[in-house]
Amino acid sequence: MLKSNIAAGILWMCLTMLLNSIGGACIRKLAGSIPAMELVFFRSVFGLLMLTPWIWSKGLSSLKTTQLPLHCFRVFFASSALVLLFYALGEMPIADVFALQFTIPLFTIILAVFILKQRADAHAWCACIIGFCGALIVMRPGFIELTLASVCAIISAFLSGGSNTTLKMLSRTEGAGVITVYSNLLMLPLAFIPMLFIWVMPTAEQWPLVLTIAVLNAVSGYCFTRSVGAADARIVQPFQFTRMIFATAIGFWMFAEFPDLWTWVGAAVIFGASYYIVWRETKPNNGYSSSSESNPV
Repeated sequence: MLKSNIAAGILWMCLTMLLNSIGGACIRKLAGSIPAMELVFFRSVFGLLMLTPWIWSKGLSSLKTTQLPLHCFRVFFASSALVLLFYALGEMPIADVFALQFTIPLFTIILAVFILKQRADAHAWCACIIGFCGALIVMRPGFIELTLASVCAIISAFLSGGSNTTLKMLSRTEGAGVITVYSNLLMLPLAFIPMLFIWVMPTAEQWPLVLTIAVLNAVSGYCFTRSVGAADARIVQPFQFTRMIFATAIGFWMFAEFPDLWTWVGAAVIFGASYYIVWRETKPNNGYSSSSESNPV
């Protein structure tokens, strides 16, 4: 692999993590005043707008699919994950939320074993157990109050694992562009219908934040795709930890929030276990395979 491709993959991943952190801070700034479903709707609108040139160049015939039920199934997982993630970001420190999001590859491999019937060896199962112990370190039930937001963050990670698993199934027959278009297209009515009953008109001060969240979330998905397309997952995956650094710096600057020692310890444990799984997954003849992406959509 060319060094330029490796450098590009790393830079795209770092940019993804920075955009995710800024978007998370904007959601935290809204502090739950705008329903999460509404934010998901705007995210889908801007996602489709970004994809319009691609659709125009390829033509509508390129969107033909025989996997519409599976697309719907994936979008259900992805949209639910986004709603819960946006809720958690509005209610708890952004660094804590992103620490728990590192469990996505762990949930992905578990679901791949049970749904896709893929094999996982003892190393993978041990890594999963260690990773979930890291999640308990971050959440510390029994020592600090177990909040609804922290539970939503971990459920969001589980649903993202489901989204990754169905993505693995779709990628056998569908291209990345088609999958991305259907993700945004199907998410629109799924978010729009319930949004009608909980709509909150953003104020003049809130509109810039709402639009920024939508744009950053859509652009970060593109950057993530460019990253994993440029370099192997085991090369770019470690740089996902920069999201903790970005989120901590932004959280401290905007909200005077700083993760405690146990959050950092838990995040490191989760990330280490997740990276070990990705590292083994990309080794030749490892005996199992799963999609361990950490992007929810």
